[in-house]
Amino acid sequence: MKKLRLALCGCRGKAETFVELVNGYEESEIAAVWDPQEDGRGAQIAEQYGYTLENDYDRLLAEYSLDGVIIAAENALHKELIIKAAKAGVGVFVEKPLCVSAADAREIQKAVKESGVTFFMSDPFVRRGTLKVKKLIEDGVLGEITGARFRLGMGNAVRNHVDYNKEKVQGGIMADVGGHMIHKAHYLFGKPQKLSASLSYYTEKGKANGIEENAIVVMQYPKEVLVTMECSWVSGAMTSAEEIYGTKGAAIVSPYGTEKNAEMVTVKVGRDQVQTYCGDDLPPMPTRHIRYFVEMLLKHSENDIVGKDPLSNSGVSIDNAVEFVEIIEAIYKSANKGFIDL
Repeated sequence: MKKLRLALCGCRGKAETFVELVNGYEESEIAAVWDPQEDGRGAQIAEQYGYTLENDYDRLLAEYSLDGVIIAAENALHKELIIKAAKAGVGVFVEKPLCVSAADAREIQKAVKESGVTFFMSDPFVRRGTLKVKKLIEDGVLGEITGARFRLGMGNAVRNHVDYNKEKVQGGIMADVGGHMIHKAHYLFGKPQKLSASLSYYTEKGKANGIEENAIVVMQYPKEVLVTMECSWVSGAMTSAEEIYGTKGAAIVSPYGTEKNAEMVTVKVGRDQVQTYCGDDLPPMPTRHIRYFVEMLLKHSENDIVGKDPLSNSGVSIDNAVEFVEIIEAIYKSANKGFIDL
């Protein structure tokens, strides 16, 4: 069987994990590693796994007979890398965010749609608990939805694990893990009508480089539904919260047990009725991001399947990715403009 040929492009984040996953499937293999630097992390990964290191992206697309690229490069390069791949007829898997400029996002969207290439933006944060909440909302268990709260706290800035080069990363926490909260809120409620944001710069590096490390965003939806997102890089412990409120009851998604990504959904109706869901009571876990992309390439799946098929929710379609960027851009435009000094 001829294997799909994928190239790792840029080597930030979980690059080694992507290599091992792709090579772990019988239908796919890494054909090359692209890195603009000859002595960067790409060179280390290429040497470690015995791959060709290519420094010329145009040559990579033209001469390596690729089926797809896995873009794990710095955010500032996403637009150029995706558009070039699309024009070359090569499928695109990209780490979130797509970018942080709505104008750039629409250019990327145009290139992807005109070329018809397979597209998948990785963001594996809509998991079994959120899928269950979606079903509870659809079934009317919670009544009319009135609000929700999403929180993710991490210690990246405390442990000095943040890249403060704004030219490369283009934003702070809202261009990074804030995207996970946007994904969850968007999956459940769609695109908000308006929002207001407060961003803070806790460390000296954050202040000096304009990289926000704390964010609280309030989003308003039709029927006066209010949703808050809270994201932090200055939390000494990993914390998460997902709470959805309705006129009949509320649902809370929380970590459960010791298994990775295992969740429990607690539903409270009225003052006394409590129902919990975990394990087999929850929907199946979405297919792992890289695996779903490989399956899309094999099946020549239409891009709009992402977000409709519950198993696809480790990723985002090109249309939803653009809406995420519009939300991110609005957050940065609105940041700290709603406060009144007391």
